[in-house]
Amino acid sequence: MKIPEEKIQEVREATDLVEVISQHVTLKKRGKSFLGLCPFHEEKTPSFNVDPVRNFYHCFGCNAGGNVFTFLMHVEKVSFPEAVRQLARKAGIALPETDEDDGRFKETELLYKVNDMAAQFFRRCLKETEAGARALDYFHGRDLTDEMVEEFGIGYAPKTWEGILLAAKKQSIPESALLKAGLVVESQRGKGIYDRFRGRLMFPIHHASGRVIGFGGRLLKDEPRQPKYLNSPETLIYQKSKLVYGLAQAKSAIREKGNVLLVEGYTDVLRLYQAGLKNVVASAGTALTAQQATLLRRYAKRIYLIYDGDNAGLDAAGRGAEILLANGLEVFIIALPQGSDPDTFVKDSGVDALKKLIEDGKTFVDFRLERLEAAGRLKTPSDRAEAARHLLETLRQIPDAIERDLSMKAISNKLDVDLKLLMNAAATQVRRLDKRSISVPERQDNARQGAEKMLLRLLLENSAMWADAIFHLVEPVHFEEGTHRIVAETIYQGYLSGDIPGLQSILDQFQDQPEIGQYLSTVMTEGLAQDIDLSRLGLDCVIHLRLLVIKDEIELTRSRLRTAFGEEGLAFHKRYAALKKQSSEMPEEIEILWKKFVEI
Repeated sequence: MKIPEEKIQEVREATDLVEVISQHVTLKKRGKSFLGLCPFHEEKTPSFNVDPVRNFYHCFGCNAGGNVFTFLMHVEKVSFPEAVRQLARKAGIALPETDEDDGRFKETELLYKVNDMAAQFFRRCLKETEAGARALDYFHGRDLTDEMVEEFGIGYAPKTWEGILLAAKKQSIPESALLKAGLVVESQRGKGIYDRFRGRLMFPIHHASGRVIGFGGRLLKDEPRQPKYLNSPETLIYQKSKLVYGLAQAKSAIREKGNVLLVEGYTDVLRLYQAGLKNVVASAGTALTAQQATLLRRYAKRIYLIYDGDNAGLDAAGRGAEILLANGLEVFIIALPQGSDPDTFVKDSGVDALKKLIEDGKTFVDFRLERLEAAGRLKTPSDRAEAARHLLETLRQIPDAIERDLSMKAISNKLDVDLKLLMNAAATQVRRLDKRSISVPERQDNARQGAEKMLLRLLLENSAMWADAIFHLVEPVHFEEGTHRIVAETIYQGYLSGDIPGLQSILDQFQDQPEIGQYLSTVMTEGLAQDIDLSRLGLDCVIHLRLLVIKDEIELTRSRLRTAFGEEGLAFHKRYAALKKQSSEMPEEIEILWKKFVEI
């Protein structure tokens, strides 16, 4: 059954929009609103606005907008009923059963359910089987505690061919769902499927909200032709290039400390987290990507890269730093001793030793030059010139001009190169970058759309004051076809029935049409002068729309008049004259009618 409207309203009123969005975006208070980096498109300057008073969000960059339900739907890829249910559970509000319980889940919702089932199965296997006990001994043997098992949901995949298959069957989960989630694999030797993860310590991979979206499995001992680590394949809810491991557990500490410790592996995360460094995440299963950098920047501006101390790890740190810098992050690289990784370093040397290395973290310029010097590649003028050119190429990608200039000064000092020469060498590239980074969106609004938006805003903000005046003079047919008219018709029908829907009700009604939410959030966030006369503005908008309708009729009549003859031509001529007269007299007539409802 459908969730009753009064229950939806109850959940909405019990939910703090800022709190929900803050789980995914770092927000800073700006006047009466909150501002952060948009989670729906890549940006370096915050344009994502959250209005806690009117209970909606709007991005001035990509025009995404809506309320708390649409935000959850888009960021977690769930349906409207599931978004309502999630928030209802958090608010302690009971909801009636819905048709979804009959099995009509959307694919993403089913994937979440399947992954949650698998996570519970793997945890039971770790705690309740002999093989699981041995896996737990391995975990303990690395000085990791039961608290880490609980905090990160660690489990064990039994070394069988159909463990997850049988577990799913008991819960009536179809094999097709297991295939879509990547938990089973189709046999290449014939018909049938079998478990993907077998004999592995299982690390659930969580969405930032805490929901399980995939898994990473580690062998307890090396086996021929088997990878040490095996991750879930890509699905609708799991794209490894767009997520980092441990963010669900670390996000509160990241916000508190204002920085992120970025490592490479699952056990690196667990080790540092257990040692009290809870602002740690990992780019597990993939080299660092621009999407991951964008994700991290929503939570903090400063990143400490702590990769393995061998050449491969240091090279990866250098590449990762370049990606982070290009996405507007402040980067420090922690060089561990040769042969160490974050896990073994903390285990052998203690967390205080790592904290000291973090305090002494190197900038990208210092790190790169030290590596070149250690490799004997700064001995000659030619070497230093090549190093300078390479560093300038990286600095060219940094969007902040001041940060670029400061980095160039560091290069100048360390390579003994005249700063002016460096700046001249970089100037052309930097100017080209700056020009590329400035994009002026085409202005699509015209005067008609502006008038329509203003009238809808008046109706949505205070329908009791404006509805009679507006709807006695304007009907939905006067609005352009498309989103504008759909919203106008929705409000108008409510007016006729005596129950005009508010902003939140309309957003809920059209939750499966994101363009409606985008349009409404644009309507509600366009700035107005503080001393503006809303009554006069509303009147002007009504007059403008009505005159536009007449203008269209005049143009059509004029067109027909050119080809009409005889009585038909005379009729069109009279019609044309009447429309012209109506056009000149209408503003005064509308103002008289407007004053019957609204004071000017």
